[in-house]
This record gives sequence, C-alpha cells and structure tokens, in this order.
Amino acid sequence: MSDLALTPEVAWALATGGPWPDPNSLSGDAHFMALALAEGLKGVGLSSPNPPVGCVLVKGDRVIGRGVHTRAGDPHGEIMALRDAEARAEDPKGATAYVTLEPCCHQGRTGPCTLALIQAGVTRVVVGVQDPNPRVDGGGLAILRAQGIAVEEGLLGEACTRLHAPFFKLIHTGLPWVTLKLALGSDGSLGPSGQTTQVTPPDVQKMAHALRRASEAIVVGRHTIVVDDPHLTDRWPAATAPHRSFARVVMDEDGQIPPSARVWAPVAGQPVFRAVTGDPVSLRGVEDLHLPPDGRGCSLRHLLHELAARGVGRVLVEGGGTLAQAFLALGLVDEFHRFQSSVPAGGSPVQLTFPKAWQLQATGTWPTGRWEVWR
Repeated sequence: MSDLALTPEVAWALATGGPWPDPNSLSGDAHFMALALAEGLKGVGLSSPNPPVGCVLVKGDRVIGRGVHTRAGDPHGEIMALRDAEARAEDPKGATAYVTLEPCCHQGRTGPCTLALIQAGVTRVVVGVQDPNPRVDGGGLAILRAQGIAVEEGLLGEACTRLHAPFFKLIHTGLPWVTLKLALGSDGSLGPSGQTTQVTPPDVQKMAHALRRASEAIVVGRHTIVVDDPHLTDRWPAATAPHRSFARVVMDEDGQIPPSARVWAPVAGQPVFRAVTGDPVSLRGVEDLHLPPDGRGCSLRHLLHELAARGVGRVLVEGGGTLAQAFLALGLVDEFHRFQSSVPAGGSPVQLTFPKAWQLQATGTWPTGRWEVWR
C-alpha cells in the first residue's frame, strides 16, 4: 500500500471510501465504470437515505450522458444520464449503460429505472454490484435480461461495494454508517486533559473537513464542547447543493452546556440537536433528542436509529476520547480515520479497542504526520 500525498482530491477520496480507480489508467469497460464511480461520488453526503448511484451512457466509445442521484425523491442516476444525453442531442438507442448499482425495478417516489432504460433502447447494461434492497435484489437484472438486454455484473465490484456500503448497512440493519475520526499525537494522546490542543496543522485540519462533507451528521461529546467551544460546521470549500443538510449533534445528557456555547448558534442547512436523557430547560433553535440511558449516558444505538429516521445515512463521530471508546465498545463504528502526528500531544494515550477484522485500507501523508483509514 502506497502513501498518498495529502491533497484536496486525496482527502475527498479517503473521506468517501476510497481511494478510487483512476479512469485514465483503465481501458474498455473498466474505464467507463470508473467514470460512473466518479459520478457517484458527487452524490455522497446528498442522497441519503438513498444510494449515490452513478451512471454513464456510452455509444461507440463516446460518453453521451452522465448522471448521479443526489436527493431522495429526485431522479436516479440512470434517469439523470438519459436526460443528459437528451440535452446533448444524443440518442441512447443501442448504448451501453454503466451503473454502479443494480437499476431499481419498483415504483417509489420515482419510476423504475429498468423501464426507463428499456424504453430508451439501451442494449447493454454493465452493473458494479447488485442491490440488496428486498424490493430489487436481482429483480432489476432479471427484468433487463428478460427484455433481451445484455447484462453484466461485478465490474469494479469491490469499489462499487465500498461506494454503496453505507446504503447496504442501512438496508440490512436500519443504522447509518458510522465513521470515527480522531487526531492523535505520536504518543496516542488527544492532548492534556481540559486543554485545547491542535494536533494537526491548520492545512490538514481543513482537509479533515472532507469527512464532514461526506457525512450528513456529526456527533461529539459534551467535553469537546466545553473545552474547544467549536461551531461543528461543514467548512469543506467546494460548493454543494442547496438541499444538503448537515446535522450537528451534541451528547449533553443532563443539559449542562450553557446557552452561550457557539455550537447552538443557528446555521442555515446545519441544524443542531442535543441528545438528552432527562428533560432539561430547552434552548432556542435546538431540537432535543430524548434518548433512554444505557449506563454510560444516552443510548448511542437509539441515537443512530433516531438519525436514520431523519434520513441520515452517514454519521461522523469526531470527539472526544470517551465517546470514541463508547462507540467502539458497542461495535457501532464502521471505519476509523486516524490523523497521527509525528509530534507528541502531551496527554495520556487514548485506549482504543478495534475490531480484529479491521485492516489498514489507505493512507495520506503530510510532512509531520499521516491520515490512516481502518475498516
């Protein structure tokens, strides 16, 4: 595994489940599926609870249409690609559709993509991975084949599975995908207790905001708010769709954080929630999530179910050490992003117990540290 120099492109790739196949290094079908994956990445952080399906239409080795699903209730990636082809005055009849996920075959808030592909005259469909949704689950592929359309599946399947892993988890468990992020010194510490410590330099901190952009909610503990007084906002520089919502969630079981904390300040498109077990005095503009206790504070599993019910498919847990340990102890973490500095932070090491099956997936480096992704 090679270390990647940390750039905005690398940061976004690591935050979204990558690194991803480079279309320019591939040819034939793999090249076009890599392009479909690149389309799908444009929907990360926007499409939940639906998957960010990417699609490209190809005719005579030319891309005639591109599309991605970016909001539940809006057209899926296949439909967007067909509309793009129409806007380009291209005829999709006889084209090949490269789709990161099996086309849907049921009527939901939008019509079935299988029907749209059939009516458009597409003659071949290449699919990255089958959709485990019980309403699809191979049915889309069967319908296409029954109409005489050539269907191939599994191309860049491992990468397509990584792209859609949060959706697959939501389908199987009802829980959102949970990413844990910690910035640790070379001593494994977050810094001296009760002090704000900048473990990573400002330019790396900016890169870390890719994780917030790839998520629909961020969760932090009360101690993080008391010590650092953060805004917890999404400040990734790339523009995003107006409908994007980024929920800021603070674990404040007894309502001890004062109204003056900066996190409670209203931010358009970034609502703030307070997870409580009791009935503390309400805060203007803050919605309370009333959760049962679990011996440590608020039930984290109930919290994840509450967020899933609000359409959140990807959750970022960003601090602090106690909250990280609790999520890990309950087996609720799907991937861990460790920002490891080569300089000690000066506090006590955070004791973290990882699942035995986890492996180092990717790394990004800067002059005084590295970003590690474990799954």
